[in-house]
Amino acid sequence: MITASHAVWFARDMKLAHYVKIPQRQTFAVQMIATLINTFVSTLVLNFQMNYIPGVCTMEAPNRFTCPFVNSFFTSSILWGTIGPIKVFGHGGYYNLLLLGFPLGAIVALGFWWAKRTFPGQTWLRQCHPVVLLSGATHWAPYNVGYIIPSVPLAYISWLFVRKRWLAMWSKFNFLLSGSLSAAIAISGLVIFWAIQWPGVELKWWGNEVSYRGCEAKTDPCRLMTLKDGEYFGPRLGEFH
Repeated sequence: MITASHAVWFARDMKLAHYVKIPQRQTFAVQMIATLINTFVSTLVLNFQMNYIPGVCTMEAPNRFTCPFVNSFFTSSILWGTIGPIKVFGHGGYYNLLLLGFPLGAIVALGFWWAKRTFPGQTWLRQCHPVVLLSGATHWAPYNVGYIIPSVPLAYISWLFVRKRWLAMWSKFNFLLSGSLSAAIAISGLVIFWAIQWPGVELKWWGNEVSYRGCEAKTDPCRLMTLKDGEYFGPRLGEFH
């Protein structure tokens, strides 16, 4: 699954480079160099996290190193690998109702197609793609929606305001701006962690305190439903087969 996901990401990047007219050989070379560098950097970072961050990937970890994506990936690996899709989604499985997503997805796609054919004058329908709308939300999980909200106004201004008024400038600098913002977030994350969080420096202002209010402030995060004593997910003891 890991190999397949990385292959899909690689193909996606190559396809995007093809769309924006970047030479294929240069794109492939950059991908290979970045992959080689990332191999060593990721290994060093992982060793640092495991050896120097107490309780990493647990609710007791400092600086919010709770690893939500890693835990979700581990759970997915157990479901698809150890348990297997037949026991999870097959006949009598605990999550076989999720298979309704296949016919519902077809209905949604046909619904959009019908709406575009029936109302050709509604230009906004041409901007709606059901696959993008449904799959885009999956990239948010398992993080809080607050991580996504700051990008919404920037995307709105770029695609609906700047693009309509200064198309030539937008076509030339939009992807460059997107890459610059992503790089700036990564650099600022490094600076904030090493200069402020890791030494234990405290800055008293709203932006640092708001994330520790409400459900975010609790060691045990808020849940819609809570298991009772003795309850657990999965087959009962003695029912494994």
